[in-house]
Amino acid sequence: MTGEDTGIGQGGSEVKYGSAVTGLVFLSASGGIGLTTMTALMAKQLRNMALSCALVDLDLYGGGMDVLVGIEGAPGMRLGRIRAPLGRVDPQALREELPIWDGIPLLSNDPWSAPPQGWWDMDAAVSAVAGFADFLLIDAGRGQGLGNLRSLKGLPSLLMVDMTVLGLARAKALLHALNARRDADDRTQDSPLISCRPPMALIGMMPTRHRVSHGVDPEQAEEFLGRSVDVVLKPQPRLSASVLDGRGLERVPRTYARALHPLAERIAGMVVVGAKKVDRVSSGGLARSEAVK
Repeated sequence: MTGEDTGIGQGGSEVKYGSAVTGLVFLSASGGIGLTTMTALMAKQLRNMALSCALVDLDLYGGGMDVLVGIEGAPGMRLGRIRAPLGRVDPQALREELPIWDGIPLLSNDPWSAPPQGWWDMDAAVSAVAGFADFLLIDAGRGQGLGNLRSLKGLPSLLMVDMTVLGLARAKALLHALNARRDADDRTQDSPLISCRPPMALIGMMPTRHRVSHGVDPEQAEEFLGRSVDVVLKPQPRLSASVLDGRGLERVPRTYARALHPLAERIAGMVVVGAKKVDRVSSGGLARSEAVK
């Protein structure tokens, strides 16, 4: 497989693909609250549970996951260079071309370095990554521009919420749109919004001190949103500095690891290898946890 824009799609010979995509879509109605960071950190958590994971960056208006984790200089395929005119990409060939971050294959989106591509190219890329990884963690940004991707249809999602008044208003609007998308019949599937399932869990991120004096209390947020906020986190200055200084994500903060562990177990419990569900982790319900230090 080459990295040229002529493509890595395979024609002529029959390619064996993995089963339907198994993964989790990460969404946020607000920018700048750490959605990409959270997606990558959750991949680390699941890798530590011995799951075969891969990261896919589908934030069409932001991207740059490779920059965030500190491997922007690593050679390899990026999303914008994939061309699949026949709607297929060879999974093994793509696997060999992707850069690796901490043992996790990463398909990053760098929209500043490649022209826009067709939805069929992105769809083929996602399906190909699913052909060699048991579980995909997909950063979908605000979910816009992904409505035609069949590979994402019906996938479970996770919503990250900015715990401010404006952030909660935006999150409620996105929740409403996702529910409406789910309830729409097949004749009204022309929305630009991703067609994943409504969120299985909500992660609240408290604002930094320079933005507002304090965030909205979780109880008030739950009353406004009409559903529970499963995990509430506070920004970690060291983590932010590591990302902003170009050192990438060096480690999962202990407070985050503790707070996210029940959610990571629940996510791992969704993974099916062959016909057998992974039974080394619990898939029970979540009780809200809070990382406050």
